[in-house]
Amino acid sequence: MPYLKREDLTTSGKKWDDKIRKENRQLLYVGGEIRFQSEENLEDYIEDNFEKLFPDLYLVKRQSTINRQRCDLLCRSKLSKQPVIIELKNEEDRGLISQLTRYRKALLIEKPFAEEIDYSLPVKLIAIAPTFHEDNYTDKEGSKFEDDFCLWEFSIENEKGEGRFKFCGQKYHIDYPILGLPGEVLNTELNYGSLPAFTDNFVSRLDIKFREDFVKLRLKFLCQPKVKEMVSGSYRKILYGTGDGKTHKKLAEITNTGNEVNLFLWLPTAVRTNIKVPVTRFGFVLAANENSLSDDSQVEWIVCTKGTVNLKYKELSFNRNGMAKWCKPNQYLHFASVGSYNRFSLLTYLLMGMTPDAMSDEDRDSWNSYKNNTPKNLGWYIDLAIKTWNYRIK
Repeated sequence: MPYLKREDLTTSGKKWDDKIRKENRQLLYVGGEIRFQSEENLEDYIEDNFEKLFPDLYLVKRQSTINRQRCDLLCRSKLSKQPVIIELKNEEDRGLISQLTRYRKALLIEKPFAEEIDYSLPVKLIAIAPTFHEDNYTDKEGSKFEDDFCLWEFSIENEKGEGRFKFCGQKYHIDYPILGLPGEVLNTELNYGSLPAFTDNFVSRLDIKFREDFVKLRLKFLCQPKVKEMVSGSYRKILYGTGDGKTHKKLAEITNTGNEVNLFLWLPTAVRTNIKVPVTRFGFVLAANENSLSDDSQVEWIVCTKGTVNLKYKELSFNRNGMAKWCKPNQYLHFASVGSYNRFSLLTYLLMGMTPDAMSDEDRDSWNSYKNNTPKNLGWYIDLAIKTWNYRIK
């Protein structure tokens, strides 16, 4: 069991985590836009405000599994008992129409809650998202259930530091804090009462000198969209990403062997294939007596590794993709960007806000100077990992 799941919690642990999750629901300010931190937070908000948002509907069940299909909100109209399925998306999704069509079929096969829903009436299919892809409208027009589909957009506005849910011409208050607003100072005070059960167990095994910096890092990672926190069964590893599988995107990992604590980040890297956002896992060797979770710690070596950082192999060598396994901070950008247009384009965009096509000779000189004087503080690499993450999940 590499990472613990909700089902591994005791009943009291599940109640505790549900309480903590509700208390820590939040909005994120990312790329000039405000969004819910997760789709689950969006569902929470819709459920809590359902009567105000949908006065003509009755919510039958949230996350209803019907014939192995799980829809977000199974509803019915209050007057006619017409079946209504609402699918919620925290971002654009090209496959919405087919997803709702599958839910419709499953609903009509199983016909749950028959005493509450009139299945002689057509199933109304509602999708709610911040934006809809052009393919959604094309698929809707091509569907024989076109008249049953409704595509409704929402947005979140900032009014004096508070969120407003703009939907169907109305605005509704969102009682979640907005994290990441310009000039905002995050509260990183360690509060064990605000940690989920698994995370609390992980922190309790950390040496006290790491705990404050861990909380600061944790908050930075969890402030990014789609990031989940996963703790290993041994409580010696904590992972931040969309999941722990090979196909999942990862942002960071913190390991605690008992003897030392290490931070690993997924950063841009050299690869032989021309994928859009090439990244891999990097560890760090810090200067003597530096804290491995502190922004201010000075980096001596950057290590491209899938496992632990083994100091016996501290030398300039390369993996099969052409990335240096070990390199000094002022060598990282050179090795990560050389020989590939799209890697160079990615790094110049993330670090300078421009693509190679738009760079003047002066910009290139500036890039070369920056590349050869890459900052040595660990916080710079943490910020780069976060910038890369947000670019990857667009």
